[in-house]
Amino acid sequence: MKKLISALLAVILLASCALYAFAEAVPMSVYSSYKIPSGTMRMIAHAGFSAVAPSNTLPAYEAAGQSDFWGAECDVQRTKDGVWVLMHDDTVDKTTDGTGKIADMTYAEIQQLHVDVGSNIEQYPDLKVPTLPEYLDVCKEYGLHPIIEIKANAPVETMDELASLLLARNDKDMFAIICFGREICVRMKELAPEIPVYYLISFEDVSQEDIDFAVNNHLDGMDIHVFLPDDYVKAVVKSGLDVFVWTIDDLDNAARFYKLGVNAITTNSLTQEAPEGNFWQRMLWSLRDWWYHLTMCVKSSFARLHK
Repeated sequence: MKKLISALLAVILLASCALYAFAEAVPMSVYSSYKIPSGTMRMIAHAGFSAVAPSNTLPAYEAAGQSDFWGAECDVQRTKDGVWVLMHDDTVDKTTDGTGKIADMTYAEIQQLHVDVGSNIEQYPDLKVPTLPEYLDVCKEYGLHPIIEIKANAPVETMDELASLLLARNDKDMFAIICFGREICVRMKELAPEIPVYYLISFEDVSQEDIDFAVNNHLDGMDIHVFLPDDYVKAVVKSGLDVFVWTIDDLDNAARFYKLGVNAITTNSLTQEAPEGNFWQRMLWSLRDWWYHLTMCVKSSFARLHK
């Protein structure tokens, strides 16, 4: 009996040391002095680190990677000739020196444009609209989780080619897809079951039925709005779905959603620092982070088995 107890204690000690070493090895914050409570709150850079560089551009994602965000969100649009590019709106008018709908333009035409709006734009002359693969390459370089928003008005028939593009990559286990469109969410989950899909919702006309939709269609989570009341957030968390929140730029709301048990927040400016405190706080951080990745791995394995 004593030998069994000794062996068990040795395993616990070794596991604790490994977890502590892991926590020490993970840098968290460069740009911000904000401190999020210790835990598994993951920070997603909204359209890249858009407080530092123009949104949906490669410098914004490089800045996010240098600031040790967990993930980086992007918005994708499809050109007339089938190239997926990064831009929030379906036109180029707002952020470039051109005009017109992306769906009516070729990629060559998009490449003639210059991004001329955004944070510190004067530091980025001759800035181009990036493609989805270029963004994914930057995320891979910095170890960022790409959070890919597909617009709800995207043609469902184009999801096959988008899924093929994503599945062809060897870093697809890092991806997550978010979308307001129900049909697109369901279709992408069918086409790429190993990639997590999150149902995006706003704060207007939400109900339990939204949660039921995500659960019943075997989606991986919901990406919910910061204006939603605590009771609704608790209901989403209780459903067992992974929960992201958009968009939080103040510490009070970040702390609020952390306490409510969400898994990640999307932000323009907040970054996260390593937890302060003693050995046990750092071990808890690492243990919960390890558990998150384990559950994601199990979900991915079940998805492959049921494919």
